[in-house]
Amino acid sequence: MAEGSPRRETGEVRAELGVALEEQIRRLDVFLCRVWQLASGLGVAGGLALAVGVRGPLGVTASAIGGLLLCWFTLEASLLRRHIAVRTLPIASYVIEGLVPWAFLLILLETQGPTYALGSWAPPLLVAVLIITATARLRPLAPLLLGGSSGVVFLALYVFVIRPRLTEAERMQTLYGNAMQVSRAISLFCGGLLAAVITRALRNVIGRAERTARSMDLFGKYKLGDKIAAGGMGVVHRAVYCPEGGFERVVAVKLLHAHLAEEPALLAAFRGEAELSAKLVHPNIVQVLDFGRAGDAYFLAMEFVDGMTLGTLLRKMRAAGKLPKTAVVAHVAREILSGLAHSHAGAREADGTRLRVVHRDLCPANVLLSKSGEVKIGDFGIARALRDADTSETKTIAGHAAYMAPEQLRAGPIDPRWDVFAWGVMVFELLTGKPLFQKATEAETLLAIMAAEVPDMAGCRAGLDPRWEAIVRRAVAHDPAERFATAREALEALAQLPDVASPGGVDGLVELVAWAEADQADATKGEVVTSIDESFRDEPTRAVSSTKSPAP
Repeated sequence: MAEGSPRRETGEVRAELGVALEEQIRRLDVFLCRVWQLASGLGVAGGLALAVGVRGPLGVTASAIGGLLLCWFTLEASLLRRHIAVRTLPIASYVIEGLVPWAFLLILLETQGPTYALGSWAPPLLVAVLIITATARLRPLAPLLLGGSSGVVFLALYVFVIRPRLTEAERMQTLYGNAMQVSRAISLFCGGLLAAVITRALRNVIGRAERTARSMDLFGKYKLGDKIAAGGMGVVHRAVYCPEGGFERVVAVKLLHAHLAEEPALLAAFRGEAELSAKLVHPNIVQVLDFGRAGDAYFLAMEFVDGMTLGTLLRKMRAAGKLPKTAVVAHVAREILSGLAHSHAGAREADGTRLRVVHRDLCPANVLLSKSGEVKIGDFGIARALRDADTSETKTIAGHAAYMAPEQLRAGPIDPRWDVFAWGVMVFELLTGKPLFQKATEAETLLAIMAAEVPDMAGCRAGLDPRWEAIVRRAVAHDPAERFATAREALEALAQLPDVASPGGVDGLVELVAWAEADQADATKGEVVTSIDESFRDEPTRAVSSTKSPAP
């Protein structure tokens, strides 16, 4: 059945599941046949006992009916076990089963009289039990047949068999009158109809549950787990990559909303992110592992980073009044630059051509810190490969405004120095614990960036090596010509600091992440972060439309 067919949309089971259900229902039919065989055998014994007693002909009749039922259900069980007439036999069985309560009613009529037979709860109770068992078979026709046939048979028995035996006075009583019996017949039919509707609803629920389960098992390779984040573009799940052979690996899977997959531009952007990110293979860049489609959903499988974002760590430390050791700052700064150096100049196409990928949205929210001290850049969703750009100028400003270079705000030519500027802003915040350009409003933030005023860092952190301030000021220079020309150049300048060679950087970061997670566990029981771009995160990405302007 087609994925997008209306039947799938209503939750009805698909063909493969329908076959599996029918097999299970066949086994249930066989079991019920055995129950009926037992009940029929007891009916034969009871009829014989009645025949030996005061009512020989009635007992013989009851025993004969029990014997016929025993033969029928024995034959049905045998045929069902051999998969013969699996669909037609149960229909005949529903009709036969529906006659049993009324055969019992006739026995009560002969042994106890018409008023007792009409007032007995046993026949209606038997009908209710049969309707319940029919519902359990998950065939909507079964309870409908039982309820409908029961109503018709009961009404016929009353009109042609029971009513003639009532006295005139008994007929005048409400319990035995025509209106009451018509109401009973209608109730039996409505009970079967209601059970049929419930059965149909159950099949739909099973269909929807099966579809959900299949969506959590992409191509038999990815088992989706907890949802990490959700947004207007889709959701991100923690998942387990588990192909055949028992191998397992924890990954993160982005699922694009199905309705967005119908938008060619959005789908192309999602696919482009996957293709571009997959070419950036570096220890300091979150690796994209797979891209594909499961049903009507497109997905992106990525390396899973167990830890938190740099943004989360900065917020925790700022709230606690803590500052990281300069060795930790050096470690984080160096790892980020290593990833940028690769994306700017190291990454290549298969033919050896340089990709020259500019991130364009480098910020603490897109830097991931693992529990083992790894530092990785994520979210190349708005990254741009200079080689493939139609123009060296952008038409749109996208990213976190507080980390954007002045020329980026003016939608100037795409330049790797944008990422260097963002890196410098993050290093300032790590060293001082204070935001460099972020203000109360976006307008104030933009004005601060344009002014490019960098506070005295020595006043924010006593004993800071002056070379740190020199590096930061050069990285965030208003004029891009005064900045580090490349991430590699900034990396070489950073290497001159003694903190870079300190062995305590990794261990210090591990301790900080553990401290921040323990602090957060008190309220949220920890945070697991992977490479989630801003379209999937609750914090909105700044996106400001802009006209093309010349480079400064």
